[in-house]
Amino acid sequence: MIMEQDERIKFVYNEAAAVVTIKSKNYLVVGDLHIGMERKLSHKGIHIHEALGGMVKKIKELAEEFGANDIIILGDVKESILYPDYAELSKLKEFFEQLKEFNIIVTIGNHDPHLDELVKCTMVEELIIGDFAFLHGHRWPTEAAMGADYILAGHNHVAISIMDKQGGLYVQKGWLIAKVKKKKAAEKYREFNKDAKLVVMPAFNDLITGMPVNEKRHEDNLSPLFRNEIFDYKNAEIYSLHGDLVGTPRTMKSVKYKRPERERKKR
Repeated sequence: MIMEQDERIKFVYNEAAAVVTIKSKNYLVVGDLHIGMERKLSHKGIHIHEALGGMVKKIKELAEEFGANDIIILGDVKESILYPDYAELSKLKEFFEQLKEFNIIVTIGNHDPHLDELVKCTMVEELIIGDFAFLHGHRWPTEAAMGADYILAGHNHVAISIMDKQGGLYVQKGWLIAKVKKKKAAEKYREFNKDAKLVVMPAFNDLITGMPVNEKRHEDNLSPLFRNEIFDYKNAEIYSLHGDLVGTPRTMKSVKYKRPERERKKR
């Protein structure tokens, strides 16, 4: 786990999931499921096994492990932005049917229009429980949400680009934790928690790695909370799924692949 200094929130080791404890009650938090994206990939000639079964299985296992009957999904449950096709709709219905034993609340994401017309689920713009606020991250939070200790969001698909000792470049999912920028927040909100932290979760879907924060193009996909500098993106702490503090967007330089010296000489 990381963020061990606050026992109210735990990031599950090696998983894109968090467990939030409020008044002795555990909530399992995940986001960015993008159910049905396999269909989109197949149109591009990329044929893969569906991710739905794996996500359902993992949610059940994590809920059992941490004793959580309440599941909060931070938006983008479905892949289609408007109405899904028949195949995607079938997967959406299957997902909620297989998890009907749990109390599921969805904070509406930009991919979730019409979701509540298609499946039976509870949907809200944002959710506030105790000192925690939950939302997708593509819109401004309310003043009530800004009064929380922690705001949990998705949307940005946080990832890290890393080069290993052999010169191999790979991308892995990550967590981002940012502090509020008081002067900027005061321009938008009359009242807010000056010690608030924004926790941006990685995508729960295994088919989505995300956009590395140490690549310049990631800044083109930032949520309003970062574009308008309400939270300090450049100095945010970036963690791997293993709980290692990797750095900040300011200190992490863009990584480019370079062949090892011995390999270059051979050529």
